[in-house]
Amino acid sequence: MIPLILQVLKDFRVIGTVIAMILIIKFAKFITTYKKKPRKNIKGKQKSQGVKPSVSAAESTSEEAKKSS
Repeated sequence: MIPLILQVLKDFRVIGTVIAMILIIKFAKFITTYKKKPRKNIKGKQKSQGVKPSVSAAESTSEEAKKSS
């Protein structure tokens, strides 16, 4: 009886299946417990991007009129 159990446990198909099952279970646990890290707002990055203030069409035409006169 014991030699039969050892033969089954030493078979490459059994070993491969066990390893595959362990990897799949660990991956599934990782997916179920994964939490996305919150973004850190860095003030230096936001300022360096520099958002230019938008100029409305009315203001731009009035500025051009002043320049031309």
